[in-house]
Amino acid sequence: MTSQFWWWVARASGMVAGVLIALTLIWGLLLTTKVIPRKGMPAWLTDMHRMLGGLSVFFLGAHLVSLFLDSYAHFAWAELFVPFQSAYRPGAVAWGIGAFWLLAVVESTSLLQRSMPRRVWRVLHYVSYPVAVMVALHAMTAGTDSTNPALRLVTFTLVVVLTALTALRVLRARRKASRASTQAPVPASVGPRQGASAASPWQMVDSLGAPATTVRRPASDPRTEVR
Repeated sequence: MTSQFWWWVARASGMVAGVLIALTLIWGLLLTTKVIPRKGMPAWLTDMHRMLGGLSVFFLGAHLVSLFLDSYAHFAWAELFVPFQSAYRPGAVAWGIGAFWLLAVVESTSLLQRSMPRRVWRVLHYVSYPVAVMVALHAMTAGTDSTNPALRLVTFTLVVVLTALTALRVLRARRKASRASTQAPVPASVGPRQGASAASPWQMVDSLGAPATTVRRPASDPRTEVR
């Protein structure tokens, strides 16, 4: 084992974790925007989102442990979990630490989804978007691979795909809300208003859609009129 073994592991696991985090969010957007329809889809494909999230956590853990074990660029535990404590590129490392804590919120609330209010869980799940942004910034500013053309190309491609799918989701959500508001039924009035006199049968005919002309009562039959 070479002296830089853990440094290589840290670099490889960090890149894999970043790609998996992006793919987790992309897969979730493909399902929510219905680019990939859920109807008729095998169950294991619908569970892909959760599996990608679990793999992201695993490789992120490997990234942190290998940085701690590495003797080439050693990181203490405080430097791995507290922003701006690292002597090595503190700003760049802080982006990764922020992404770690936000990802911990997303993953832990996903496990507790059934015991949480749906609205609260949804709001916390939106934290996935800043996680992706922080991971991209961390990849572009930290580590010896930040200037690698292949890594830059992969990061740029994932960011473009995420941006396009996010815009598509926002547009479809707005169209759905607009369609629902225009198709909302108008509540019918129930009974006469408080304080108003009861409507006669002839007035009710007008209210149910009769023409705006005056409805005339039929003339009384003189033979049946009570005098």
